[in-house]
Amino acid sequence: MRTAIVGFRTFWDSWKLTTRLIVDSYHYINHRTMDYLCPKWCNPAPLNGSAPNLVVVETDRNGNQHYKRAFNTQACEQLNAWLGGFQYILNRMSIANFNWTLHALLFLHTQRVIRLQGVEEESEDDVSETEDEDEEAGDEVEREV
Repeated sequence: MRTAIVGFRTFWDSWKLTTRLIVDSYHYINHRTMDYLCPKWCNPAPLNGSAPNLVVVETDRNGNQHYKRAFNTQACEQLNAWLGGFQYILNRMSIANFNWTLHALLFLHTQRVIRLQGVEEESEDDVSETEDEDEEAGDEVEREV
């Protein structure tokens, strides 16, 4: 038993140098004051240089530099939740079938998200065109008076 604990400690010491347990930013905000592990190992945007691939420096229009998260943890959480609906099926597949099915699911999901973004952009354009027409109609009414 003691050998297993010592072996785990050695494994953990080497593993913790290269591993981050990234959590959703809302999870991190809610746990950071109450939990020791969350701020120490799960910060999605550490500024101490421990995970340079999670935080990037971005320059705004005025030339000011600021830190920005390198990827959207909210989107990752949503994708994981969506994939969770297929867990029962995926758990019973061979490795080859699992890989093919997961790639197909991700492809279909990506196509769906892109299509929905296009629909949203079109509806926003329609709304802005309607607002522009309303403004022009208002201008005509003001000129007539």
